[in-house]
Amino acid sequence: MFPTFTGSARRPRNVNMSGQKSFNPFTGSSWSPGASALGATKTVAQAQAERAQRQQERERLKAAQRIQRTWRGHRARRELRASRRQALDRLYADAALVDLEGRTAKATPLLLGVYQATNAQDQHRLCWLASDLLASKFACVASGAIELPRLQRLAQIVVSSLEWHETSKQDPVESIAQIQILLDTLIQIVTLRPQSVQAVLGRLYKVLAGYCRGLGPSSPLLDRVCHAVTAPLSAASVPCDFTRSAYVEFAQSFLAQADLFLFESNIGAFAADMDVDQLSDALATGDIVSSVSSASPSRLMWLLAHFIALQKKKKGVALHARSLKALYSLLSTLSTPIRAAFSVPNLKASGETETLEEPSRPSLAPYVSDQLSSLTNRDEISGLLGQFISEHGGTSASDLEYAGFLAGYILTLVNCFPALSDDIRMRLYLADIPTTTAPLPAVKFFWNAFSQTSIFSSIVQDADAALPILRQKPPSETDSAWHREWRTILLFLELYVFVLRLTDDEDFFSGLAMNILNASSTSRLRSCSLGANNLAQLATFLKHLGFTLYYHAADLLGSAHEPLQAAQTSPSSSSPSASRALGGSAAASSLAFSVTAGVDFEAFRSLISTAMKMLYERDSRRRFLPHDHWLMTSKLDMDGFLSAVVLEEQNQREREEAEGRDSDDESSDGETAATSLRMTMTASGLRLSRQAQAERILMARKRARKQLLRAAAGPRLEILRNMPFVIPFDMRVQIFRQFVYLDKHRRRGGNIDPDRWRLWVLNQHGGPFDPSPAAHNVLSRHQAKIQRGHIFQDAVEAFWSLDDKLKEPIQITFVDEFGMPEAGIDGGGVTKEFLISVTSEAFRPEERLFVSNSKNSYYPNPCDLDQVKNALREAGIREGSEVWNETIASRLRQYEFLGRIIGKCLYEGILIDIAFAGFFLLKWASAGAPDAYRANINDLRELDEELYQGMLRLKNYPGDVGDLALDFTITDQVSLPGEPVKTVTRGLVPDGENLAVTNENRPLYISYVARHRLVVQPYAQTRAFLRGLGLIIDPAWLSMFNQNELQRLAGGDSSEIDVEDLRRHTVYSGVYALGDDGEEHPTVQLFWEVMRGLDDRQRRDVLKYVTSTPRAPLLGFGQLSPPFSIRDGGRDQDRLPSASTCVNLLKLPQYQSKEVLKEKLLYAVTSGAGFDLS
Repeated sequence: MFPTFTGSARRPRNVNMSGQKSFNPFTGSSWSPGASALGATKTVAQAQAERAQRQQERERLKAAQRIQRTWRGHRARRELRASRRQALDRLYADAALVDLEGRTAKATPLLLGVYQATNAQDQHRLCWLASDLLASKFACVASGAIELPRLQRLAQIVVSSLEWHETSKQDPVESIAQIQILLDTLIQIVTLRPQSVQAVLGRLYKVLAGYCRGLGPSSPLLDRVCHAVTAPLSAASVPCDFTRSAYVEFAQSFLAQADLFLFESNIGAFAADMDVDQLSDALATGDIVSSVSSASPSRLMWLLAHFIALQKKKKGVALHARSLKALYSLLSTLSTPIRAAFSVPNLKASGETETLEEPSRPSLAPYVSDQLSSLTNRDEISGLLGQFISEHGGTSASDLEYAGFLAGYILTLVNCFPALSDDIRMRLYLADIPTTTAPLPAVKFFWNAFSQTSIFSSIVQDADAALPILRQKPPSETDSAWHREWRTILLFLELYVFVLRLTDDEDFFSGLAMNILNASSTSRLRSCSLGANNLAQLATFLKHLGFTLYYHAADLLGSAHEPLQAAQTSPSSSSPSASRALGGSAAASSLAFSVTAGVDFEAFRSLISTAMKMLYERDSRRRFLPHDHWLMTSKLDMDGFLSAVVLEEQNQREREEAEGRDSDDESSDGETAATSLRMTMTASGLRLSRQAQAERILMARKRARKQLLRAAAGPRLEILRNMPFVIPFDMRVQIFRQFVYLDKHRRRGGNIDPDRWRLWVLNQHGGPFDPSPAAHNVLSRHQAKIQRGHIFQDAVEAFWSLDDKLKEPIQITFVDEFGMPEAGIDGGGVTKEFLISVTSEAFRPEERLFVSNSKNSYYPNPCDLDQVKNALREAGIREGSEVWNETIASRLRQYEFLGRIIGKCLYEGILIDIAFAGFFLLKWASAGAPDAYRANINDLRELDEELYQGMLRLKNYPGDVGDLALDFTITDQVSLPGEPVKTVTRGLVPDGENLAVTNENRPLYISYVARHRLVVQPYAQTRAFLRGLGLIIDPAWLSMFNQNELQRLAGGDSSEIDVEDLRRHTVYSGVYALGDDGEEHPTVQLFWEVMRGLDDRQRRDVLKYVTSTPRAPLLGFGQLSPPFSIRDGGRDQDRLPSASTCVNLLKLPQYQSKEVLKEKLLYAVTSGAGFDLS
């Protein structure tokens, strides 16, 4: 103890009177809890509870005070309101008081202070005051007794009262009388002080819309409602902001309401005092469109319908510039639902037949549908063009600028109304636009506008200019020069594609060297033709732009993280567009690239591609451009192009297999989403359910990702599939052969040779010495016994179930009529003979599957299914029965199997001696996109020369076509050849029997006739054939070739036979086998001397005698499989040469002289000698 300590050392006593254990509540610690810690927690909890209780008491007290204060205020206000109501009632109870101005001055503040919309007596008091104001002609307002704030409050009260009357269930007579007084009061307020209603314009127009919806067309309130609607719009001496605000509220609060019966039935009365230009300007800004559209798309549809009705009533039939701009804005926003509602009939399967069917459409209200349809009627389009001609019918810069604006509107109409798009184009096609020199057809006028755009000039002169021009797209849809020029370009292309569909080769080529200014001096189509120089410029523009849209699509579409990450792993992502997209420079770009409203990237690219392909097809049929005009090899590395495009194709296939992509499932999903879209559209307003919206968005995003992935990972492949003509033909043939080889390698486990493949199959299932039943099953399905004379039917029965496994090697054994097999082993030659025999038998006239034209070119029999059905009906078989359906399905299976056989020949490199019609081969090239083929009158010439000449006579008929009593129907023969003729009449368009053919619509009639004969009538047969062909040969591979190139691919090269090339690739056997010295046998040398001395026709006869086809393979005789072979046929000098076409073998006796060899060879060839004469 310290010595300085003076206190007591005894611990003070601690007395605990709580009955609890003694501890210090603040000595506990978190790491050594004990009784003291528990006590501390309990003490703190008690303190918190006491504090909460005290706070709750204080809040309860404050709440009680608030309730008391509120009640006292309410009671005071109620008493004050009651006293003021009494004072107001006393004012109007004194009948002796006649000073209206004084009474209104006293009554106005009283009413403003007591009015409650839910109080029925207040409604009467308001009408008393309103009656005094009307009787005094608002003298107190003029004198200043009622200030502007009180007038604004009075306007709000009147609007509230109108809202109450709209929903209340009062006596109709009394209610109408009060509404009349209120409407008159409101009209006077707007007339005297328009700004006083500015704050309630939205509510005003909503309640007026309610009255227009609920009142009948002959209501006594018509004039007052009409005046109330138009009063704010026609107010005088007001700021521009007020007028603009009035039109904005009128549009979004009144016109956007549904079923305004009073307004719709008396549109003229409402339109009389409106300025449609002001309304158009308000709509054209886009603010109203976006606000109404976000609230409800159906409201925007009603806004559009009411605006159409107003502008037509106010301005007459023709649109004017400002209305055009507003309509363009509205139509662009609503293009998708409008297009769905007015969708075009599709070719669809109905059971086993294909017909034109009306699609299931989202229903529109009749008024909306009628108003939208009116935009496309003849008078509307003609009036629009007439207005344009009268105001802008020149070639100045301002006129061409307006042409771009008009182009945007017409493009939107074409996009929104696909079923009526041909009618719209027809109106444009028939229009003449006066210029300073002479009237120009609309096609020529828009060509001039198109060719004067800076975009056209830049792209024609520089193939690299298209990409930077497209990148310069303004960030929003503005009325910029960029947008105007593109709209002009797109409209010209839409119109020119339509003209190309109607133009036959005679008119097209007659116009090449003509400079026609006066349409009356020649036919309409010839006056629309472009000159040779113009066509060359147009083709160059389309070629350069199309190349950019396919090769640099990744740059234009932007980049999405997921697809581009996948593309980055692909070695084929070597194009500039892919590298830039993968680098992220386009990360901020939108996937939905569009050059103008309503035309997305795919629609834009499709239009460019269609115009380009139509010119190319015409040029390939009859050349009018330089030989190498379409090639763009300078833009590609041709040395490495083959390997690069093959690598891109392999990577794309592997990626699709890894992702498990199934195109059928994808199309099914798309159809499900479209069905969901149609089913959720209601007549009351196109209300699209959230689920349907989500499905559409997901499908769109999925397609966009895949599109971007393809563009980034395979730009060369995109070019090859969509613009193959920019690549030399020989290169494309090599690519095709390489594609086929790689497909064989992938499917056959690397075993291309048939015998090696069969051994590989056995090794996969137990080995060749003890194979499992699965191995026998696989191999037996690829083997068949075929009876000669029934080759086609036996082939269908034997190999139909293989589907795409027909690509694998098959083994054929021919048997005679007794079932005895022919001697020989199928080492490939018998398979070739089998495939050629199947095609030869299937194309016989008695099979009726295919028919030929005057040039002996084959195409599917258009009447076949009709004839089969007619035969079934005559046999008493009920349509739709099991027998009926099975018979039709069996017939279509034959077409599909024949398509597989033709595909197998292409797959194996076997040439067939069959010429196909050019229009049918065009469908091969578009097999990947069945709707891509566009029928035209030129293709009709290959189908039916007589019908073609009849259509030409109709086109050039100088008189009134109406005198011929034609309508939009056509007659199809359904009876078999040789039987009494039986026909059926079908409509070319819906209700075609009631649509007469006139001088104006005869080009459409001719186009629809061609479409029916070339597309609609043979649709089922053609689709079945192409389905089979596409099962063996990827449709994308076929799209690399035009119709002439496909014929060469299937049947060989029609150029002169190259004897030296044939000699270099000939194989010799037997006595003729080459020795160690490499010298040929003397007889073989004589044979080649004879071949060199023959003319080309005779050489072809020899070639057909040995190989069954008179044409050489495309890449030379080195591609002939099996190779051309010669073996000795003995020493007998009188013996004729013979051939085994199945192995391309010529059995040539050892002739001693050149003369004997030539004589015997030509005799055998021309007499058709085979094994039987050898």
